[in-house]
Amino acid sequence: MATETATRRSIGITLSSPHFAALVCAVAILYALGAESAFWFQGSVETGVAFFPAAGLTLAVLAVTKRDRWVFVLGAVAVAEVAVDLRHGQTIPMALGFALANTAEPYVGASLLRSTIRRDVSLRAHFFHYLLCAAVAGPLVGGAIGAATSTLAGASEGWAWIAVKWAIGDALGVLVIGTCLLSWVGKYRYHVDPNVPWRDYVLFPAFAGAVTVTTVLLWDQPVIYIVLPVLMWAAVRGGFSLTTTTGVAVALVAEFAVAFGHAGNAVIPDHSASTQLLYLQLFLTVALLSALVLALEVAERVEAERALRKRDQEQLLERLAALDAALDERRRIARDVHDIVGHALNAVVLQAGGARRVFDDDPPLARELIQSIERTSRDAFGDLDAALGLVDNSPDVTPGRSIADVASLVDTLRQAGLDVDLTIDGDCRALPRLVEWSAYRIVQEALTNVLKHVDRGRANVCIEYQLDTLAVAVTNDGLTRNGKVKNGRGVIGMRERASVLGGSIEIGPDPYGGFAVRARIPIGQP
Repeated sequence: MATETATRRSIGITLSSPHFAALVCAVAILYALGAESAFWFQGSVETGVAFFPAAGLTLAVLAVTKRDRWVFVLGAVAVAEVAVDLRHGQTIPMALGFALANTAEPYVGASLLRSTIRRDVSLRAHFFHYLLCAAVAGPLVGGAIGAATSTLAGASEGWAWIAVKWAIGDALGVLVIGTCLLSWVGKYRYHVDPNVPWRDYVLFPAFAGAVTVTTVLLWDQPVIYIVLPVLMWAAVRGGFSLTTTTGVAVALVAEFAVAFGHAGNAVIPDHSASTQLLYLQLFLTVALLSALVLALEVAERVEAERALRKRDQEQLLERLAALDAALDERRRIARDVHDIVGHALNAVVLQAGGARRVFDDDPPLARELIQSIERTSRDAFGDLDAALGLVDNSPDVTPGRSIADVASLVDTLRQAGLDVDLTIDGDCRALPRLVEWSAYRIVQEALTNVLKHVDRGRANVCIEYQLDTLAVAVTNDGLTRNGKVKNGRGVIGMRERASVLGGSIEIGPDPYGGFAVRARIPIGQP
């Protein structure tokens, strides 16, 4: 069970020697009280007990303590078992045989649980693994040894019947007591609602016990099943811890019914004492397992909802971080806009002054200077419009690099282990600065994604100067690790840069295999 894994770490590691000694003493005392119940109830009309609580206690303690301390726990259990058996007139061989059965059983169950448990499976798988190891395998071993001891001592019943009764009683002890103890130790991890009020842990068991007592003592019809809705309510309300605590109350009342002969007509009429006990045990098993399975399913769904809320919170934090980054980038872009406009104005002022001085003496030169003013102003306004568009839209812009810097970027990534080919075609010429910056950033982001998300393959970078368009393509012949690329800030930034400059971009699987980023950015005719 998943709770077993958590509790093993939390208790087995942190208990100091004095605390562990106190735990061993407490186990011995509680085990003796549980073992006494088998003798207290022998005087009733039923044959045996509904469940053996000491079996669940021992299993739970072993499940949460270190293996090198098991010998002390099992030694305390063996001493308590022998003392109780001798006190009630059992022979020494019988007492030793029963002690062997009641120590071998939890040892086998806890060993299987600890050696085969996996932490990477679901809570559902943990629970069914717990049932198989602790509530089935262990009790079968204890039942076989206990039945053999009774048969050798001259018991009137056959070995098989004794073994079955022993195994069922111990299995119910593990299911009732062991599961409750383990769920409480790990309840804050596997709880449906950790904020369930403490009063519920009193009210639910009290109500379930009252319903069961009323059925057993006051009603003449076998309607013990009316406690099922209470168990189901506890499962939905509080998960494993509340369900198992409520189940303990129901099981204790059922044990009371067995002890005082009320498991007959008031609960399961018209059968022999042994059959009545067997049916009562079957009812307890079905009722508790049904409630626990419901609590399990509810817990799985609650964990899924928590994971979904956590993912939503992470996405919100990412968006807030992106907004913070956007503010920083806008400050940097504002400085770049200042540089663009300032440079253009300085050039315009100088050219205008020159044109004024030569206007009368050299009209052709003045005309050329005025045309230069026109070109400089037009380029400045184009850069200004694009920069303002980036301020309004893009959260991630790092200006300052040009197409000439792509070769240096490729060399750096080759040194990092990425196999990259670079091709630059067409009439290489000066382009508007924001076109240069955006082209560089698209190549940089695309190659970074290849480095992060592709296990193998070769990347190809192709930049082509066309008549009125700059074409940028980054392709690779490998596959992304998960078959797709996350639509993160980098991908969004590439789309925005191309869009703001009036271009287009395609990001996705390449028809020729692999993955591709293809952008076309207008640059005007040369």
